Amino acid sequence: MKAGITSPFFSRRFEVRDISAQYGGPTFDLVFHDAESRVVRYSEAVWDSEALALAEAERLEDTQACPVHWDAY
Repeated sequence: MKAGITSPFFSRRFEVRDISAQYGGPTFDLVFHDAESRVVRYSEAVWDSEALALAEAERLEDTQACPVHWDAY
């Protein structure tokens, strides 16, 4: 089963992704669309609620963060 983007929050840069199927419980991470490097990156951290992940995505967007240290796929 593929992980899905569940959040209504969407910027061109950050998305909240539901990866619960991989963990057996509510689990969310962030996806960063790195236009400069032309890759998609995913956060090292995971959250146990969509609301917490959404708050972090919004914080990163507000600060114009560019987490290039995240792994790419």
